[in-house]
Amino acid sequence: MLKLLGGVLVLLVATGVGFHIASRYADRPKQIRLFVSALQMLETEIQYGATPLPIACQRIGNRLPAPIGTFFTLLGEKLRDGRGVTGGQAFGEAMDEHKSLLVLGAPDRDVLLNFGHTLGVSDRADQIKHIHLAIAHLTAEESNARGEQARNEKMWRYLGALLGLTVVILLY
Repeated sequence: MLKLLGGVLVLLVATGVGFHIASRYADRPKQIRLFVSALQMLETEIQYGATPLPIACQRIGNRLPAPIGTFFTLLGEKLRDGRGVTGGQAFGEAMDEHKSLLVLGAPDRDVLLNFGHTLGVSDRADQIKHIHLAIAHLTAEESNARGEQARNEKMWRYLGALLGLTVVILLY
């Protein structure tokens, strides 16, 4: 009986790990899409509202779900706290603090960090151009992420269950 319970536990844990890895493939395109939405909101705040950057980031953070919403809320707080950091420094710090919550690939992070370095250092028209460029790059990365999701999500689900089953068979 104890042997059967142990086998079931091994199978459940391995399947759970496979599903967890598969969910990361599914979350990446969603998070990229949310970042695109956030950048579009930022464009609106800058272009039409002439809103200061810390307040705009705070508003965006309040509108979006976690972890993207909390990222922008934190970014707004870092810009507002009076330490004298640039937009790029605040963006990088917020990105580092949300590293474990964000399921972004290296290209996604590079696009966002490159955008972050231009944040708040140019006039309104130039800032809008940088936002459009970041949106274009993120849209391309979202397409790549969807391709990876299609290739790998189902594989990891099955692989977790099959590896668990293999371990159970080898133990018995």
